[in-house]
Amino acid sequence: MGYKPEEYKLGRSKIFIRFPKTLFATEDALETRKHGIGKRQAVKCHWSNEFIYLFFLSPPAIAIQAWWRGILARRKAQRRRQAANTIRRFIKGFIYRHKERCPENEYFLDYVRYSFLMNLHRNLPKNVLDKSWPTPPAALTEASELLRKMCMQNMVWSYCKKINSEWKHQMEQKMIASEIFKDKKDNYPQSVPKLFVGTRLNGEDINPKAIQALGNEKMKYAVPVTKYDRKGYKSRSRQLLLTSNSAIIVEEGKLKQRIDYGALKGISVSSLSDGLFVLHVPSEDNKQKGDVVLQSDHVIETLTKIAICADKINSININQGSIKFTAGNGKEGIIDFTPGSELHVEKAKNGHLSVVREDFSFQFTSHYRSMTVSCLKKSTLIFSQLHLTLCCYRIFIHILLTFDFVFVPQTAPRLNSR
Repeated sequence: MGYKPEEYKLGRSKIFIRFPKTLFATEDALETRKHGIGKRQAVKCHWSNEFIYLFFLSPPAIAIQAWWRGILARRKAQRRRQAANTIRRFIKGFIYRHKERCPENEYFLDYVRYSFLMNLHRNLPKNVLDKSWPTPPAALTEASELLRKMCMQNMVWSYCKKINSEWKHQMEQKMIASEIFKDKKDNYPQSVPKLFVGTRLNGEDINPKAIQALGNEKMKYAVPVTKYDRKGYKSRSRQLLLTSNSAIIVEEGKLKQRIDYGALKGISVSSLSDGLFVLHVPSEDNKQKGDVVLQSDHVIETLTKIAICADKINSININQGSIKFTAGNGKEGIIDFTPGSELHVEKAKNGHLSVVREDFSFQFTSHYRSMTVSCLKKSTLIFSQLHLTLCCYRIFIHILLTFDFVFVPQTAPRLNSR
């Protein structure tokens, strides 16, 4: 480098440079020689590694690589043979799928069974109202029905264990109402989503004298009703109280009539959507004046409660057209039911009690008929006006042709006369 002794000083592990120019010259020389030093070291290492590989490691490495490639090739060939055999077994099993279980189709049938069970496991119904179920293959139809029945029983059992006593009582009442009125009375579908209540009248709505007159009898249900007289069919507001032994009709603080459940012969109600029903009592009983004609706004609930309290589930008669009842002194009364646009109850000219029920289909038909008539009137008026216009047009054309009129447009060019 040509450094003078006074420009640097050697220590034990360091070099002490005195002048900055000496330091800068040293760094520039290092940068210039760095590339040559690295290339020389790389060539030296390359030749040494290649020499070691060729003369010491090449034969064993080649043998190991050949052995491992053979293992990989044999494994790949084995997998391909297994895949081909599996495909052949599936095809053969599909051909023999409708026959009895045999070595040719057992693999295919096992796979079909496994696939169906796994699909069923992923798509099981969530609750008792969910009726969805995967479609089973032909060979598993019977097993699928058994599994479906077991699954439904399990869900029903789990549901029954979770419900409380109040909800259980509600469901029992709904089940009895379904047995009595389903497909028999028109307003039953409207009552299905509505829960039955314990009572329609609280203690404040019932006169204390009536409660006192009941004595030790426990009231199970109370509902406001409308009672119709046996003679004249005049409507009167009453309260119907159900106890464990009898049904009691109350007017303010008076017990007007008590009907023991044992003396109750039956209950009649129409198949229409009205709320009238008749409690039939024996005519030989001197304590009773005759059958009782009542009307309730909650007829499905009221009759279900009476049927449960009196144990008369099979004694409710659903009639069509008319109901006969005993009016007292051996006389009979008749209630006629007819459809109409509005609900009203009145005495007819023939002496029967006429009940005109509110029929939505009748209202729709009447409305549709009135709309049709109005549309026909408007159409007739439009066609008459159109016919008159056509007649006037024909007369105008006839006049033009008769007098040989010629119309010349104002924009037509005029010829210059010479």
